[in-house]
Amino acid sequence: MEFKPVELIGAMVVDSEGYIYGRAAKIEIRPEGPAFKIISVNTIKESIPNIDALTQGLLEDFKSKYSIFSIQELYKFVAKELKVQSVTENDLISYAKLKEIAIPIKEVSKDVEEEKPSIHLDDIEAMNKSEFGSCILLKTSIEAMMRGVEPNKPVLYQDEESLKEKLVIDNLARILGKVHGIVMGADGLRVVVSKESVVKKLVPDMVLLKKKLLSENTRRDIIKDMGLLGFQNPEELTDEKLVAYAKMRGYEIPSRLESVKAILLYKTSVPWEQLGRIGDVVLLKRTLPDIFEEELKAEEPKSITARLGTSAQKPRPQIGATSISFLTRPGSFALGMYLGTFLTIFIGFVPYVGALFSGGVAGYLARGWARGAIAGFFSCLFGTIILALISPLLLSMGLADFLGMILAYLPSSVVDAIKEMLYAVSSLFPYTLVLINASIGLVGGLIIGLIKS
Repeated sequence: MEFKPVELIGAMVVDSEGYIYGRAAKIEIRPEGPAFKIISVNTIKESIPNIDALTQGLLEDFKSKYSIFSIQELYKFVAKELKVQSVTENDLISYAKLKEIAIPIKEVSKDVEEEKPSIHLDDIEAMNKSEFGSCILLKTSIEAMMRGVEPNKPVLYQDEESLKEKLVIDNLARILGKVHGIVMGADGLRVVVSKESVVKKLVPDMVLLKKKLLSENTRRDIIKDMGLLGFQNPEELTDEKLVAYAKMRGYEIPSRLESVKAILLYKTSVPWEQLGRIGDVVLLKRTLPDIFEEELKAEEPKSITARLGTSAQKPRPQIGATSISFLTRPGSFALGMYLGTFLTIFIGFVPYVGALFSGGVAGYLARGWARGAIAGFFSCLFGTIILALISPLLLSMGLADFLGMILAYLPSSVVDAIKEMLYAVSSLFPYTLVLINASIGLVGGLIIGLIKS
């Protein structure tokens, strides 16, 4: 690859043993060729006076000696003793030395820049750029020699802790990511490489989900139902619990796109034999294809008691609960109406019992005595109207004879009774049957809805 000189400013410079020589601070085009000025930033620890501790120590000592109780009073006293207008940190130190008071010491870290010998194009093995920045690989082990590190050939095995989070650089000087871990197979150890990236993911849209749930149920109803399903502390309606509850009750979970940080793993792991060198970074003998998979969070091993405790907290479906979502969806008033009407059309000709059963089903699905009563009333009302309207048509098409044929195994008296009911439905419609069935449906919906509320 080719780069403008400005693109290499700040590039990480790594020697052939995998040790970081520094960063390119400046590139000068000289008559003999380009020269890279290298700056290395070293973190050193140094001991300095602990001014805060010194101030508190003086204040504690002066409380009893001079009745000084605040820092301002302490500074005024020291200024008067030293005959200065205002007190600096150095003045406090000078006063402590004057009075032969021990000065507390603390260690601090400090970054110190060090200019190193420049490098030239002849020293460079490869240079490249990736999303993690620019990198320059050197032909020589200049940094390793400066540190007195002996090269290891071949690369000796290391444990995961010593490798994890080290940068991984391929033979083309491309920074691929970091060491994620070590895996083992029959062919030996392999290194897994990962990189952190921002990805678009579908996540539950909790605003829409809560709006949907609370439009059909009260908060109290949801908490009560979650308790029946085995949720621990159902009164704590966390997002995770609500999503799990909605899935169990057959709701479609609304989702939205969100940018989240994710750990992406290279699908191709690196055999140990393909590690070129291990120093501050890990150098590879080859590169890796840009094929990734998202990291899966592995569950930490738990004790038997912890596992039992976790399993006891998982939501448990009620005994005998069906897996059909529309039967378990809480508070579906519209569904109660539809199914109640449908049942009334088919069994409404059975006096009282048909309407009572249809209204009860509507009330069961509607959940709640008020909604159950309304669903039972209107489902039986509409169902009976439809039944009464189509009964004459069905009778004219020979429905009675058809029923007699398919119910031939029943006693003739029963078959005749069913036929009479059909004729009764047709004749009673204009007057009483609609109100009778609707009233009975109201009672059935009221009773079952009250039980299920």
